[in-house]
Amino acid sequence: MDDVIGGATGVGGVGMGGVAVQLAAILAELRLLTVKAKEDSRDKRIGGEWKFVAMVLDRFCFWVFVIFFVIATVVVFRHQLF
Repeated sequence: MDDVIGGATGVGGVGMGGVAVQLAAILAELRLLTVKAKEDSRDKRIGGEWKFVAMVLDRFCFWVFVIFFVIATVVVFRHQLF
């Protein structure tokens, strides 16, 4: 009768020691998922920082190119006039 109600053998026919093992396995998986979530969050943050650095470097290179292009154009046209 205890087996039917879930008495001495625990839930689903698993002994109380088995429940502890299953809970320990669940806890280990939760810890693994937590660590993975933290790593993913850190990686996403670092990726965002690198994207910002790339954007700043891109703008810097753009303005260097524009300034060089304007100066080169002025020099070429001034040289042709004289």
